[in-house]
Amino acid sequence: MPTDPTPPRFWTSLCDHLAANGTDFVAGFPSDTPSLVDAACLHSELTAVVPRDQKMLGPMAAGYTHRTGRPAAIEISSGPSLANAVTGLAELASMGLPAVVVVGSVPESRRGRGDFQDLAQRSLLEPLSVWYHAVDDPADVPWAVRTALWQARGPRPGLAVLDIPFPVGDGDPAPAPTDAAPTTPPTADCSPSDVDTAAELLRRSERPLILIGGGARAAGAGAESLALAEVLEAPILSTASGRGCVPEDRDPYLGLAGLYRNPAVAEAVEHADAVVCAGSRLEETARMKWDGLERTALIRIDTDHNAQSSGPEADVFLRADARTALRRLTAALPARDRTAWRAERVRARENLLDRAGGGSVAATLRALTDAYDDSPWLLAQENGFHDLWGYDFPTLHLGRNGSVVTPGEQTMMGFALPALLGAAMADTGEDLVAACGDGALEMSMPALATLRRHRIGATVLVWDNGGWGWPRSERTATAHLMDFGESRTLPSLAGMFDAVLDADDPTTSLRTAKENARKGELSLIAVSADDAAAPPAADEESPGPEGGHG
Repeated sequence: MPTDPTPPRFWTSLCDHLAANGTDFVAGFPSDTPSLVDAACLHSELTAVVPRDQKMLGPMAAGYTHRTGRPAAIEISSGPSLANAVTGLAELASMGLPAVVVVGSVPESRRGRGDFQDLAQRSLLEPLSVWYHAVDDPADVPWAVRTALWQARGPRPGLAVLDIPFPVGDGDPAPAPTDAAPTTPPTADCSPSDVDTAAELLRRSERPLILIGGGARAAGAGAESLALAEVLEAPILSTASGRGCVPEDRDPYLGLAGLYRNPAVAEAVEHADAVVCAGSRLEETARMKWDGLERTALIRIDTDHNAQSSGPEADVFLRADARTALRRLTAALPARDRTAWRAERVRARENLLDRAGGGSVAATLRALTDAYDDSPWLLAQENGFHDLWGYDFPTLHLGRNGSVVTPGEQTMMGFALPALLGAAMADTGEDLVAACGDGALEMSMPALATLRRHRIGATVLVWDNGGWGWPRSERTATAHLMDFGESRTLPSLAGMFDAVLDADDPTTSLRTAKENARKGELSLIAVSADDAAAPPAADEESPGPEGGHG
């Protein structure tokens, strides 16, 4: 039995430094002895959540940072705890969101000598991180925390790792923080000559297009994107992570690019002769079904010059944040007549809005916007077979008040519910909804239990098609191995919800679920999903062997 539950003073002082440098949320999985998450629970300036599975830590941090813009701190102990957390950390890293990962470790002198839970953790974490540092002395903590947050929020946002050997964590506290304001990385600004080159390329363009990614959304570049679109008379597309940067009820928006592009806008996309890509690394899913991209004049905007090495090489690369670069481009461009191109944009949007196909999943998502868009709301979703309806605009229409958080390029199963939990910790007052397949829900039961323990009200939409939709759709002879038939999991999970609502009347059920959530209750709406009613993205082109799950 413990004789002193108070965490060692080192961890309290580390919390002081995290708080002093702008971090206020800790997602942690405790070790055998009190450490960071224990100290954070007792700290007046920090909120701490202990989930029931280490895989949840990355998505929790993603949901929190997506809503606040502030980096989360993640605590993981060594050995199997770290190995189990890597799935979620890989997803978080692929999203390019800032976080500080604090991990315990065996002392350097004892590594490889059979010590308890010794693991080659640097080799696991360093490829996922933008910075990795071992803290060998408590006196190193002030500099290490400042530098970790500087690196995490830097030109290439991502994971900064602080490796704390056990003797250091059990030892003396770090020096107290100073009264200095938290440091933030400087904002990059593009050179005037590069702006002039890009502007000249766009002046010659007859059919320009704007693609906005997660970097543009994080920078709050919606107004700047719309201003440039007005000058160019250009359509706007987004990546999955860039969605919500511009209002979806505005004329320039034509939905998502790449894998998620609706067939109704295919012609307009392929007709583009210049693309302004703001804040996207142009990963494979953003380039799919875009045959002309390699032949199109390309202007790329990113704070990190390494983005140039991902996807097609740019004709002009503007190293700056999206707001700054888009504003500079707009100021450098005179208005010119592109009436024919504007008309094609308008026709493409009309074609989008006229398409209302799909089965029960699509109908539920259309009802979601109607039920929720009278006030701010957030959808956290997966990337499975029927989840792709949620990436299809306007099947899911965010209106003026909606936002969405999706996994990155790793598309881990079990992302949506822990991401929703992290978003709830942001306390933004949004109505919360999660959407996932039944297979993903089976992998999310620890998150469901954690949501319930914290009395977080939310609506959970489950697409029930018997599990593993993507792998099953790619097979004939062995599809039966992934067909679970009638779900046994959903009935057993019903007791974890305050209400199980009728999926046959989605509008009424969603409005009831929203009111339940505002009282701190969880509601389940299980929608029978027919694989024959495939989303356009799945029907038009498969994402390949690693592209998604059920």
